[in-house]
Amino acid sequence: MGVRIEWASLLAGVLLLALPAAGQVEVGKNLSMDLNGTLGTGYSGDYGNDFGSSHSISGSGTGTLSGSYYNPNFLSFAVSPYYGQSRANSNYQSVFDSSGVTASTSIFSGSHFPGSINFAKAYNSEGTSGIPGVSDYTTRGNSDTFGISWSENLPDEPSLSASFQRGGDSYSVFGTDQNGNSTFNSLTLHSGYLIHQFGLGAFYQRGGSTSLIPELLEGGETPEKVNSSNSGYGFNVTHPLPVRGGFSASFTHSDFDTNVEGSNINGSVDLITTNAGIQPTDKLHLAIGANYSDSLSGQIEEQIIQAGGITPQANLNEGSHSLDVIASAGYALAKGLQTEVDAERREQRYLGETFTSNAYGGSLFYTRGLLGGNLNASASVRDTSLANSGQNSVGFSGNVNFTRRIDDWVMTGAFGYSQDVETLLINYTSSFYNYSGNIRRRWGQFTWSAGAGGGRTGLTVVGGTQNTNSSYTTSIGYSRFITLSGNYAKSSGNGIESPNGIIQNPVLVPVLTPGSAILFSGDTYSVGFGSNPAKKLTIGASYARANNNNLFNSVRSTSSTMEYTTLLQYQVRKLYLTGGYTRLQQGFSLSNTGPAVISSFYVGLSRWFNFF
Repeated sequence: MGVRIEWASLLAGVLLLALPAAGQVEVGKNLSMDLNGTLGTGYSGDYGNDFGSSHSISGSGTGTLSGSYYNPNFLSFAVSPYYGQSRANSNYQSVFDSSGVTASTSIFSGSHFPGSINFAKAYNSEGTSGIPGVSDYTTRGNSDTFGISWSENLPDEPSLSASFQRGGDSYSVFGTDQNGNSTFNSLTLHSGYLIHQFGLGAFYQRGGSTSLIPELLEGGETPEKVNSSNSGYGFNVTHPLPVRGGFSASFTHSDFDTNVEGSNINGSVDLITTNAGIQPTDKLHLAIGANYSDSLSGQIEEQIIQAGGITPQANLNEGSHSLDVIASAGYALAKGLQTEVDAERREQRYLGETFTSNAYGGSLFYTRGLLGGNLNASASVRDTSLANSGQNSVGFSGNVNFTRRIDDWVMTGAFGYSQDVETLLINYTSSFYNYSGNIRRRWGQFTWSAGAGGGRTGLTVVGGTQNTNSSYTTSIGYSRFITLSGNYAKSSGNGIESPNGIIQNPVLVPVLTPGSAILFSGDTYSVGFGSNPAKKLTIGASYARANNNNLFNSVRSTSSTMEYTTLLQYQVRKLYLTGGYTRLQQGFSLSNTGPAVISSFYVGLSRWFNFF
């Protein structure tokens, strides 16, 4: 065991903790600044199963330097460095004490040409990546971002705005010997103009990303490389119509290109959208709209890309397209009661076939006070016929939520259900249900609350496509002296791989490349304790555990994470005495290494300062 003392940091920390806080300082005639922050010193140590123990006496702190030059509307800025801090939860001494800086500035914010710049950089920071609906697994790495924006807003002239963002990160997955990294960049231009009641707009955007994704699901030794780029431009126009109406139309063109380990998919999509509506009376509203896409397969692939997925879809036919026309009428039947009817025709070509459907629907929306509470409910029914097959289906959906207070009881509940609801593709329908409920009660200084929620989604005609999730939580407390809480959640379904772990499948399973969908399941539970037994004394502790199971390309894998933390903090004026302990254990069945365990503790003093 080695002991390392950073004498300079220790001496500086002790001296600074003894100094009184300075007042505000003016710098020159045109420059004003404020500087405040927290400085500390303490003793910390960490140890684990795959490295030796380390102990040190060192300093830590945070700070914010903010100010303006001449006038805040002319130039304002803020710079916030930090050292030896957990950015995931600054109240706890994390196993990964990160350091870094964030900075931003606004230029000419009070003029017709405002601009801004932002920058952030983090070292040894904690991140997460994992499974939908349950706790994520822990990563450790460095990251940075940079952005700049500028606008021109002259009266009676076309507006123009431009922004650029770039960033990246590199990380290791705790409990494995694998690393990953990613970079991204984006450029966006936008312009708007109003002339003779015509609202005109145009935009251009371009972006790209590169990622190296650790092979935690297939047990590979080499990270998977993903390159992606996209660009697009578009135009839109709006204009008021008689009878309190309005009209809008837009055109967008987008290009995308994704390469996953030599498997490439690229394409372009043109979308045209028009809408018009009028309101002859306060109770009646009429509308009609149309949407056209020259590449239905491209739309589906873009949904995967926008969700962060990297799995190419199956080929839906290069000549795919879609046309959708819908007309609707809404009427207020009474106070709190509205109805709407619509008719829709859809034409699509994909999978080498042409599909046509006609649909007619009606909906009711109801809201009012009921039984001393508030009720909101809606229901809709829709009849759809497929012209090319003669098939007919009736879809239904409904939602209801209710809130009621009875003496010291507060209760809320919500439920939603749908059956055979149309998806983006005509010949597939989806069903789902979701629910949530909460109850809260107070007895003097005692409080108790509990909640539950969950849901299920899936394609009606395709087995094994459902995603399910449920969660339960409760807490009990007595004044400020004690608070106990517990949570449990589980989730299962199908998803796709992304640089941030598994994401829930944003598109239909039948249109994905065979074997690209990941079957996942997992659960997580946690308990927490908090107390303020005396004024300015805080005690806290938490424990969390998660277990996951995955199936991808006939390869099964499991992972588990366990973490618990404790905290004690006591405040004397602006001085804080802090002590904490954290233990993290994480492992993957396909990793070449066993589960990793790391523990850390910290005892130290810190003081808040308002330097000037």
